[in-house]
Amino acid sequence: MVDEYVMGDVERISPESPVPVVLVRDRSRRLGGAGNVARNLISLGARVALFASVGKDTGGRWFRKHCNDLGIESFWLKEDETRPTTVKTRVVARNQQLVRIDEENAGQINEELETTIVKDVESVVPQVKAVVISDYGKGFLTPRLLQAFIGASRASRVPILIDPKGMDFARYRGATYITPNLRETSQAAGIEITDHASLVQAGRILLEKTEAEGIIITRGREGATLVSRQKVKTFAVKPVEIIDVTGAGDTVIAALSLSLANGLSVENAISIANLAASIVVSRFGAASVTREELINHLAEQKAIPKVLSAEEIGTVLRNHRLKAETIVFTNGCFDLLHSGHLKTLREASQMGDILVVGINSDLSVGRIKGPGRPVMKEADRVELVAALSFVDYVVVFTDDTPKRLIEEVRPDVLVKGEDWRGKKVVGEDVVTSRGGRVAFIKHLEGVSTSELIKRIRTE
Repeated sequence: MVDEYVMGDVERISPESPVPVVLVRDRSRRLGGAGNVARNLISLGARVALFASVGKDTGGRWFRKHCNDLGIESFWLKEDETRPTTVKTRVVARNQQLVRIDEENAGQINEELETTIVKDVESVVPQVKAVVISDYGKGFLTPRLLQAFIGASRASRVPILIDPKGMDFARYRGATYITPNLRETSQAAGIEITDHASLVQAGRILLEKTEAEGIIITRGREGATLVSRQKVKTFAVKPVEIIDVTGAGDTVIAALSLSLANGLSVENAISIANLAASIVVSRFGAASVTREELINHLAEQKAIPKVLSAEEIGTVLRNHRLKAETIVFTNGCFDLLHSGHLKTLREASQMGDILVVGINSDLSVGRIKGPGRPVMKEADRVELVAALSFVDYVVVFTDDTPKRLIEEVRPDVLVKGEDWRGKKVVGEDVVTSRGGRVAFIKHLEGVSTSELIKRIRTE
């Protein structure tokens, strides 16, 4: 697509009809649609091969030249004589859009062009680190072409991300991540989203329809929510003054895909994408963000450390409560971190948005476990637990029980091992009095620190 802007001033109403008269001061063009995704990727430092079609017209020639000027490898930019280049003209006065004029033919590309592109896809995808599908419902992405991209990506084991269009998400079956906004999520899932529970339900419906690894629901000022089979997690967005949301989704999927292509976790990728989006929505039009801008904004952010004191954790969690995030708490000695601990912490993280882990101090472990314990010093135990991506905060407590820490954390979910079921759980009254609950997780049979120590000593 070509995004065209007609900029001017309005000083009077037309005598012919009650509409404003725009005195044109400037005209500009920008890459739109998938072209804007490509432009964002280029500005972030990526090399891009763009698959698209344009008409054999002025708009198409401008699009091709602009791709070449930006350094986009547009070898797969096909001319379609039967379809004009999509041009969206926005008439703007004083940063207010008065009208948008669309010139397009949204019918499907012809079979001959489709066959040519499928062959190109099969040869190009094995050479890349990620694939982005930017679906605008303009007829280019036929079912056959979609499956060619998805099949080639899966065969080459590269992530494929899709910015979707329409209500039939089954056509994206096999994608890695899909990034609908809130309205698209609601429509495609067939349910009204009114709260966190219905949001998660809708995300899980789409997971089943698409067999994707995750649905990343973009929510504007509320950030983004990842719904996967392993967990549900909401990522906040930096609050900014919003000037124009045009193209924000393009920036999100560009930053997401480039982050994943470079080996980042999906959690870190979403955080970077949110930051990139917060930069572009503070600008007018379909804007892009550079790698240097992202680096500078990251440097400006004051990162909250994972390891906090009991005094600090209450203040930090207050911000999470304001975002209506579910806080989960569990505790333990975590002496000789093992697979049972990992299972417990991973499952606990899936019960809410923020996981806080309390760890007994060395003196506390010695009093509870007896002589010779802990095997690992406090600093080492804390460092190992804090290194886990699904743990958000770690707090050391010196008492024999976490009662005082639970009173400070005030979790929505208190997690204990299955062996505590039917017993008096420390801090249960604190949690349930606020409407929270206690959850129990089954231990891995035969896996415990005591058992490991016994085996080490005998062997």
